[in-house]
Amino acid sequence: MSTSVLVLGLNPDGSVQVPPNTIQVGWYKYGPTPGQRGSSVILGHVDSYRGVGVFFYLDTLRPGDQVLVRLADRQIVRFSVIGLREYTKAQFPEKIVYGSRSYSALQLVTCGGVFDHQTGHYLSNIVVYTKRIVPRR
Repeated sequence: MSTSVLVLGLNPDGSVQVPPNTIQVGWYKYGPTPGQRGSSVILGHVDSYRGVGVFFYLDTLRPGDQVLVRLADRQIVRFSVIGLREYTKAQFPEKIVYGSRSYSALQLVTCGGVFDHQTGHYLSNIVVYTKRIVPRR
């Protein structure tokens, strides 16, 4: 699936912003640009009452699958999936997801797991971990 990427920051309470709709994703601007060394994070919604979101199938990615990101300069950066984890929201490992890496990493984050009909929210987050595929010269 292809979509546009918004720039996200922090809410007044210090929590990370999420995209305002289900058809776009957002790059967390306080991390490196995808392709630079460190941890880039892109967040998107799994779904809403209107239907599936851009990250609806995120939990189907498997190690070796590729994720492509087109940068503002039109360059395409390729990443390979190295893992997928589900974390309860209460146990979300912010330091692992947003923390620095010695290589170019990209984490994709969405909601998942059990849906709580009383609150209207998922109880967990799905995180896909990737590593940049460096082109051969």
